Amino acid sequence: MSLHRLRRLAATAAAVLVAPAVAGAVLAAEPASAAGVLAPTVTALTTAPVVGAAARFRFGTAAGSMPVTQFVFSLNSGPGGHVTATNGRAAASMVVERATNVLSVYAVAADGSVSGSTVTIFNAAFPPPAADQDLDSDGKPDLLAVGGTPGLAPGLWQATGRGLRGQVRTPAVDIGVNGNGVGTPFTGAQVFTGKFRGGPFEDVFVYYPGGINPGSGMIIDGLGRGEPLRADRGYEATLSAGMFADINNDNPLQLVNAYDGSGNHFAYPDLLGIVGSPANGYTLQYYASQNGTANFAFPTQLGTATPTGGSDWEHWRLASKLLPSGTAVALWNQSTGALYLWQGVTYNQETGALAFTQFRLAGAWLPGAQLSELQLTDVNADGVPDLWAVTPDGTVTAYVITNLSATGPAKLTAKTPQHLA
Repeated sequence: MSLHRLRRLAATAAAVLVAPAVAGAVLAAEPASAAGVLAPTVTALTTAPVVGAAARFRFGTAAGSMPVTQFVFSLNSGPGGHVTATNGRAAASMVVERATNVLSVYAVAADGSVSGSTVTIFNAAFPPPAADQDLDSDGKPDLLAVGGTPGLAPGLWQATGRGLRGQVRTPAVDIGVNGNGVGTPFTGAQVFTGKFRGGPFEDVFVYYPGGINPGSGMIIDGLGRGEPLRADRGYEATLSAGMFADINNDNPLQLVNAYDGSGNHFAYPDLLGIVGSPANGYTLQYYASQNGTANFAFPTQLGTATPTGGSDWEHWRLASKLLPSGTAVALWNQSTGALYLWQGVTYNQETGALAFTQFRLAGAWLPGAQLSELQLTDVNADGVPDLWAVTPDGTVTAYVITNLSATGPAKLTAKTPQHLA
């Protein structure tokens, strides 16, 4: 809605500005006023709203108005809610979604007559940043798995972390129930989390290496509550097909979060990917953030060899995690089961070189296994990364890693498997 429309609304309905208005603010559509029912009063009961948390407001009957039986409200033009009035008053709580929010409220009389809207514009502060992979802000990493496999129905399934032994809460919850914002299923996508909107919450990065639009995807905003994502309401940024293509016009086989590997200290993370084709070969490539949503520099083709010294990157699978020591990447060869860990991964933008410390985790970890998800995490919060492996039947197993050594393989301890469905 235009600024002119906002001003006209404010002139014809009671307008309460709890914080300065923002040009171009969008208001929920309001019913036409009826004689005798006046726009309600709105009072903020939460004095310091926080994005991602609930804020409470009191609604009241304006002086001189007909008696009111209920109030109908909408935040940021989202789905409306209503509360019953008692003695002409009521209170309602709602989750604050943005730094600047628009609350629209109108009153309803017993005969169905409605008032004009009271428009309240208020600001909210951001909370401290959520921990890496923590979608529900409880301080523990959470598991994400794409459905459409024999053991998981289509969707985007979240199993929140529980305790320090790699267990998750089951059954998993489909946080993709509202779709991905462009009308396609999540099936076939790669998903991982990160602060890709530059805010305090873990957002969900969705990438489709194949399918109808190979090389496309989206970033879906998180709100730190572990609830279904709201891509259907515009909390989504579309990643156009081909935007990650390299100089040979090849799309990535895989992308992962590289966090602040470039050392720019931007609010938006970098990406690391395996890119190529049978004709051009496959290489590891780096996408440095340019400090904006879906804003990455053209990929740099790295001269980095595979952990075993080869160039067959198409046979390797990546998973990343942010540790106190920096970016960590797990590298697994599905055919041989070779499993390695790179810690302290950094990228030099001047030289185009990737640096890291390599650890050999296992020589033959699950060789030939079909994993629908491989997530590098830290289930016991000891600063040493661990793994969650999800099989197509919907079973997740945590593998706790200990005894990291530069001279020999580490120890991987499998925990009790759990069924996500």
